[in-house]
Amino acid sequence: MTSKILILYGSETGTAQDVAEQIWRDAKRVGADCSVISMDDYDIKNLISERIVIFVVATAGQGDPPTNMKKFWRFLLRKNLLANSLHNMYYGVLGLGDSSYVKYNFAAKKLSKRLAQLGGTEILSIGLADDQHDLGIDAVTVPWIEQLWTNLSTLFDIPTRIPMSDKNNIITKFNVSLIDNCSSVTAEDAYSRNDIYRHELYMNHDTIKVGRVIETTRMTSIDHFQDVRLLKFHVENAKYEPGDVVYLRPKNSAEKVHQFFDVLKNNGVFLHQNITVIVSPSEIQIPNILKQKLTLGQIVEQYWDLNYKPRKYAMEILSLITESELEKEKLIEFTTPNGQEELYNYVNRPRRNIVEVLNDFPNATKNLNIQLLFEIMSPIKPRAFSIASSLKHMPNEIDILVAVVRYKTKLAEPRLGLCSNWLASLNLGDETTLWIQRGTFNFNYSKPAILIGPGTGIAPFRAFLLEKRIMKNDLSDCLLFFGCRNQLKDYHCKKDFELMIENNKLKMFCAFSRDHDHKIYVQHKIREHRKIFWQFLENGANIYLAGSSKNMPGNVREEIVSLVKKFGELTDADAESYVSKLEKTGRYQTETWS
Repeated sequence: MTSKILILYGSETGTAQDVAEQIWRDAKRVGADCSVISMDDYDIKNLISERIVIFVVATAGQGDPPTNMKKFWRFLLRKNLLANSLHNMYYGVLGLGDSSYVKYNFAAKKLSKRLAQLGGTEILSIGLADDQHDLGIDAVTVPWIEQLWTNLSTLFDIPTRIPMSDKNNIITKFNVSLIDNCSSVTAEDAYSRNDIYRHELYMNHDTIKVGRVIETTRMTSIDHFQDVRLLKFHVENAKYEPGDVVYLRPKNSAEKVHQFFDVLKNNGVFLHQNITVIVSPSEIQIPNILKQKLTLGQIVEQYWDLNYKPRKYAMEILSLITESELEKEKLIEFTTPNGQEELYNYVNRPRRNIVEVLNDFPNATKNLNIQLLFEIMSPIKPRAFSIASSLKHMPNEIDILVAVVRYKTKLAEPRLGLCSNWLASLNLGDETTLWIQRGTFNFNYSKPAILIGPGTGIAPFRAFLLEKRIMKNDLSDCLLFFGCRNQLKDYHCKKDFELMIENNKLKMFCAFSRDHDHKIYVQHKIREHRKIFWQFLENGANIYLAGSSKNMPGNVREEIVSLVKKFGELTDADAESYVSKLEKTGRYQTETWS
């Protein structure tokens, strides 16, 4: 039997590609013929002749396939495909999801089921990775990949996976070289220095847009512990609907960039910011952004995530290049199953970033080169924000609500969220590239709506209400629950909602958790006003919930089940079934984040 392996991935942010490339590296080490490509870039008509296919799939929205999988998925759903179309194929599906969503890993589950319907044979059971796990997706992906190679070696003429034992086993995905001469800079190169992703405008100008900051307003009082901003961008020919999301790629701060180069320099790695980096073709498709002429400084500032929390693979590489037995012992421990708790305590719990890890292991860091840096560094993933505006209300404008992330851990230096702090640093007139995608919510304007959005979860509902106000003027069939700490300190977009209450008959109930001697959250306000909540449900209202994935969604759901039981005069089981039906039919939609 052939040992050719095809790895296909689908993801909004690139995480699935990272995992797919890890499987590819394993395949290269055992000498297997292997290729890796995004699903929509693959010619699906060839799928019928593939023997071994590994799918790495993230889930978007309400259980939807990610953008670079949609064309592939539509083809698989064709009714004219024979039930045994893929009878020669052996497949494995690894899902990347977030268990705070009702349709957790739904895209991977649907794909696995469809492959089986078309006659495919599973190599191993579907893997369902959960971003909510303490160890993140590694808690599932690492053992799943190990089992994958065990099963492949049993079924086919593929050797058992060879672990990296020395630096000669390191498989690099790109061919990278340096040119120590940056004097020849074209006009296009100079144009991209402020934003290297402007390069994408020439390739996809219909999708990639330029946003110019026209307003930034602090939504919280100066003495409040958290800084929340409403940012407004002018975007020519913007096209979106309420419920959609805007994606942005942040930049590392100048301070972080200096820290990175200082760590390298202090450990004898002298790479100048102005040196030109050339990434040439290899077996892994080069991202379009790396096909242009870039300096190392640009790559460090705009391509590599300096806040990235390194995972097992980065620790493996560092363990192979260190000259210190003490460092090697600790780094190897981080890569073992028994060392995962230690890895969590070292990296995840204190949120230690890659720059700090390199500083902690100087004997490994001193042996880094540009090729290895591309292996251990992770690209900046685009960040998605719910759009908080309406084109009917304000054409060519995109608003987002941003909570600036700053907090302390046991580490001396405060943790700063990469994207939120970058956004907070933007000045009026600053420009950035962005793109819009369909979001989680499918709003229905013809039906009553129950909106539950504590904190920045209010953003998509501001968009919905602004849109509906232009369409109908009357918002009396909208019931809004908002929660924050203090009425005078973090009541986001207060003026907007007060105008809607006064002029458009919006019904709104606010939970100000710290303004009382006992804490009051949105679920308590739902309990307090459960009669009108039930009346809305009886009148066919849809429920939309947005906010933190921690405790709020579960607490709210319990409250809804409770009121349904009371007013519907149902048993516990029937009330649960009622709410589950709301979720399955799209009448109860959620958008949460950690």
